[in-house]
Amino acid sequence: MSIVTKTGDKGRTRLLSGEEVGKAETRLEVFGTVDELCAHLGLARSLIEDASLAGEVRALTVDLFRVGAELASNSPEKQAWIERTEERHVARIDSLIAALESEIELPRSFIVPGATAASAALDVARTVARRLERRVAELAEGGGYANPQGVIYLNRVSDYIFLLARAAEKRAGVSFDAK
Repeated sequence: MSIVTKTGDKGRTRLLSGEEVGKAETRLEVFGTVDELCAHLGLARSLIEDASLAGEVRALTVDLFRVGAELASNSPEKQAWIERTEERHVARIDSLIAALESEIELPRSFIVPGATAASAALDVARTVARRLERRVAELAEGGGYANPQGVIYLNRVSDYIFLLARAAEKRAGVSFDAK
């Protein structure tokens, strides 16, 4: 089986639900942004020396694959293998955020990215997560995504990545660069 389908030659593609849509659809932008975010997280993970922190980034990436599958279908409820975002996913990321917040004392100023290669890569990932959040809000407002828990979860992702970046700096022995 070839990876080349030639469906895209006419500006069309298929969703996980099998439905053929135009490549300019907001939904494609959304799950394409999930893919971009996962790639940035992979880069960041490759730069993180702390195995525990790298594991947290990997776990987030795997969970974002789940979210991407949910967003890549117009009707995930019709596909039993797609795990929808639920309150338990939000509760889990909230607990991960709380754990990092208890570890890190943040300054009362803006943090200039780039203190370490890993934290810089995470900060790039954070900006992609914020764009994803905006695109999902647009999809939801247009009626294309009706899972409020998914919207809440994605709202937490950028905060979590911000804290992961600060944890990478702290664990590397680098102080926050607020100047």
